[in-house]
Amino acid sequence: MLRRLRVPRSVLHTALWVDAAFELVAGAVLLLLAGSVANWLDADRAIVSIAGVIFLGASAAIAGFALQPAPARRTVSTLAALNLIGGVAIWCVLPFVWSGISGEGRWMAAAIADSFIAVAALEFLALQRGAPATGVTR
Repeated sequence: MLRRLRVPRSVLHTALWVDAAFELVAGAVLLLLAGSVANWLDADRAIVSIAGVIFLGASAAIAGFALQPAPARRTVSTLAALNLIGGVAIWCVLPFVWSGISGEGRWMAAAIADSFIAVAALEFLALQRGAPATGVTR
């Protein structure tokens, strides 16, 4: 018989699961709506599809980290920094391409940028709140 999968309940694990879920949803949207998203962003459909696959791959990798009994704080710190950089980068580029993309594309890009920043904040907060798998706080 298969053993029941037990998901650890530390603050870092929760932050990683949220990150994995965000990446999964973003990847699924980009892949399932690749044609529409490409039109909204005035981009090539293949590029949108590749971005979707990258998001799905990131989701799987982050879920792998979340399944570890004690995810490395350095890993979570790196993921948080990358999420923050991604969100800020989108917001820095968005004003320059604003007139070239549709209203839907603007909304989607802004939502993704904000989500990156929110996930980064959650991960940084989780790093401050406790150690992985032990619940020890600083």
